[in-house]
Amino acid sequence: MKLLQMRYFQTVCRYGSITKAAEELFVSQPTISFCLKELEDEFGVRLFHRRHNRLQLTVEGQFFLDKINYILQSVDTLSTQMKDMGNNHNHVKIAVPAMISTFLCPKMFNAFTELYPNVELEMLETGSLQARKLVDANSVDLGITILDNAVIDGYNTLPLVSTELVFCVSRSHPLAGRKHISFNELADEHIILFKADSYQNIFIKKAFSDMGIVPKILLYSSQLYTIKEFLSYGSAGAFLYRQVAEMDDDLVCIPLDRAIIQDIVLIWSRSGNLYSDSENFIQFAKQYKLN
Repeated sequence: MKLLQMRYFQTVCRYGSITKAAEELFVSQPTISFCLKELEDEFGVRLFHRRHNRLQLTVEGQFFLDKINYILQSVDTLSTQMKDMGNNHNHVKIAVPAMISTFLCPKMFNAFTELYPNVELEMLETGSLQARKLVDANSVDLGITILDNAVIDGYNTLPLVSTELVFCVSRSHPLAGRKHISFNELADEHIILFKADSYQNIFIKKAFSDMGIVPKILLYSSQLYTIKEFLSYGSAGAFLYRQVAEMDDDLVCIPLDRAIIQDIVLIWSRSGNLYSDSENFIQFAKQYKLN
């Protein structure tokens, strides 16, 4: 029994006619008739009753049709999946929070591209929490996020780098001369936060809440450039990762009195299979983090 014979049989059943099946499949009628006879000889059963120039399935023929419908559907699904894999070859899609991408991705991605020049890296900037959802939905191959218990429990992880969350202001801000600061001391300060899909947003709001403080949020934004522009007026501050803040000479980093260190990790699904190029990126990242 061959796949071609099953497709011929399925098409004949659909039309109830060898003539119409031959027209659909662009083959001769004798070719289809021969394939049907081969199947009947192989199994030792009749698959059709011939009545009034129409073909009607026998009990055995109906049983056979039910089985091959499932088989052919599985074959078609497999074919589509393999083609999708082929289309994803030489392409890795990674969800990255905007603030992390600023200091981590340019150098890291460039180093990977030098090793794998034929692989295209596609970076989707989004919030840290949204990056996890995209991995869950298989909308991206990999994600980069902040490590917490939910990440530990739900994903494969690879540590990339550690960072410190600091309070940043312009050099003209009244707090610019401070050596360190507490959340209590920021109760009356105007603050800019990243949008709700940012892990930082939830973390900072909880820290204020634990102190019984309702922060004065001046702006929510997902654009680092916009945040820095607002900071330049000297009337607000923002929580940024130290590596990001130190890239701008106009910003002052004020450490929190209780340092907040966060680990940035690469994540991927525990349930899904990775394409070979994604595996290559993971292996590269294991070495890169040591540099």
